[in-house]
Amino acid sequence: MVPFPLQKYLTICAAAGACLLCFPAQSNELDDMLEAMLSPEITPAPGFSAEMLVGPGELYDPLVMRAVGDAVWLNDDGKEEGSKGSRMIAVGEHGTVEVLVDADKMVPISAGFDVAPGYFGRYSGDIFALSQPRVGDQGGLENYVIQRIDPESDFSVSVFCTLPAIEADRASAIGVDASFAPQGSPFGPYLYASTTLNGTIYRVGADGSCTPFTTFDPEQHGGPLYQRFDTDGQSLLVTVVRGGIFNARGAAVLRVRPDGTIDDRAVVEGGTMFGGLDIAPADFGPYAGQLFVVDVGYYEIPVPLSQPLRPDGGVYRVDEHGTLQLVASGFINPWGVRFVDGGLWVSDINGDFIYGKRELPDGFIVRIAAEQ
Repeated sequence: MVPFPLQKYLTICAAAGACLLCFPAQSNELDDMLEAMLSPEITPAPGFSAEMLVGPGELYDPLVMRAVGDAVWLNDDGKEEGSKGSRMIAVGEHGTVEVLVDADKMVPISAGFDVAPGYFGRYSGDIFALSQPRVGDQGGLENYVIQRIDPESDFSVSVFCTLPAIEADRASAIGVDASFAPQGSPFGPYLYASTTLNGTIYRVGADGSCTPFTTFDPEQHGGPLYQRFDTDGQSLLVTVVRGGIFNARGAAVLRVRPDGTIDDRAVVEGGTMFGGLDIAPADFGPYAGQLFVVDVGYYEIPVPLSQPLRPDGGVYRVDEHGTLQLVASGFINPWGVRFVDGGLWVSDINGDFIYGKRELPDGFIVRIAAEQ
């Protein structure tokens, strides 16, 4: 357990404009709830160790992570400012946090993102982020956009394209993840972006085209969430939720082929709701080549603020028999996972950022290592 002083947290929340007025001035229940949020107790399974890399107090909702140079870039979904919101963050190997793009530049609610490879022409090195088009609940139900962020121009932000609805009443909403296909793979020189509301993965080209690539059947497949290209580049692995994010009744990892067909047989099934996934590199001990995935557990938004959150999230690996094996438990709402320099980084949004109701920087990042 990582201790975090209550007074420091209250100071941070006040500076961030967090809504604390709904709490009584003195409350043992509040103290207990904050202690649980600020000092999540992560328990590694035998064969692994875990350390808090970035504790609560600096990040709102850390989501997708990408290794860029000596740092890890991530999108931090929170800290809305007027019609703008969300941030791009760089995290160093020792947990130092640097803001690359603050909340006054981006369209709010940044979901997945990736950095354009060389094959994306003049946009090589730019950040392409899947985002909600505008603030508010209604904005979250409208067609999502792809934002282009140019690091060479002081991280200037512009809208690259809007993902079209697949039918008049099936908007490209609740976007989750975005990733570029590997160089030379049969998926071609495209960015792939997933939206859960209409169950579609879109293909984005350097010419500005944004078209549906494949659509999941909600009954047969479930709704697509996070994605990761397999190491051979021949398939796209996608986590799906069955029953919806707020009514999850089972998870799976499905394999999508370059022609858009979806394999009937799942790579792995189980858990409550899978989030991010990644494949262990050669330097991750005896687990090299194995698929690692986070199970969010039951996704909870604590409104009212005093609602306790269940630490039912965990990290799992898929063994050689296709069975889930526990890696670490005790997470609240883990979504992102990424192998970085021999370690596994896990991002947890904790209690979630709710504009006007719950604006607390309680997200955190844990680094997991395989014991040699």
